[in-house]
Amino acid sequence: MKKRATGILFAALASLTSASAQVVPVGATGQGIIARFFAGINCTTGQPTGFGTAALYFPFIAGIPQPYLFRAGATVFDQTTAVLTAVFSKGSLTQSTNFNITNTLLSPIQVSYYYHPNSSPKDWTDFDAFQAGTLVATYQVQEELFSTVNGVSWGIVSGPFVYSANFVLPDGTQTNLRKLMPGGITVTTIAALGTFVTTSTGAPQVVNLTTSTGPFTLGSCAVMIPFSGPGFNPATPGSKQGGRDKSGENPDADQ
Repeated sequence: MKKRATGILFAALASLTSASAQVVPVGATGQGIIARFFAGINCTTGQPTGFGTAALYFPFIAGIPQPYLFRAGATVFDQTTAVLTAVFSKGSLTQSTNFNITNTLLSPIQVSYYYHPNSSPKDWTDFDAFQAGTLVATYQVQEELFSTVNGVSWGIVSGPFVYSANFVLPDGTQTNLRKLMPGGITVTTIAALGTFVTTSTGAPQVVNLTTSTGPFTLGSCAVMIPFSGPGFNPATPGSKQGGRDKSGENPDADQ
C-alpha cells in the first residue's frame, strides 16, 4: 500500500511539474510584441480621421519555442517570416495636453491572433496577411493611455482573453494562448506617436487600407507608427471578469 501511495504521489508531482511548465507565472513576461499602429488619414487630403488599427508579430511567447513563431528555415526573424500575428479592431483616438505632455487615448479594442504556419506578411504594409490563417485567440483590452514627452510615448493596457483555440505546432505539440497566460494580458509599450515611418524620400509612408479583405478594415489610408513592448500575465484565472467568455463557456476549458 505504501509503495502504491508513493507511486501515486510521484505521478501527481510529475503532472504538476508538466502543467506548471506550460503556464506563465503571474507577473511574468509572457509575450514580446513588435508592432506598427496605422493612424487613419483621408486618402485625398491627408487629414487625420481619428481612427486607427495595428499589426503585430511576436518574437517571444513563453511556452512556444522561438523557431515555431517563424517559418521553417527562416534566417531572419521578423514580420516577413512570422507565422503568429495579430491585428487591432478599429479604434478611435482622442488627445489632450498637460503642459509639455501629450496624452493620446485609444478606445477599447479587441486584439485578434492568427496562426498561418505556411505564410507570412510580405512587409508591414501587407495588412491582410497579419489577419490571415486561423483565429487562435482574442483578448479585449480597456481604453489605453499613451503619454508622450520629448518624442517618446509610453502606454499601458490590460484585458482578459475572451476567446482561445488550440493550435498545433510543427512538432505536433498542441498549444493554447489562454492556457499559457490564463490571467489575460497587461501590455506596456514604447512608441513615438508624433513620428511616422517614412519612405526613402523622407515623406511619411502612406498605406491604403480602404479595401482590406480580412475581418478587420480601417476603411481609409493610414500612416504607420512603430511601437513595441512586453505582455505580462497579470492575474490568476479566478480573478477574471466573471470567469467566463462571451459564449458562456469556461475560459479554462479546451476550445
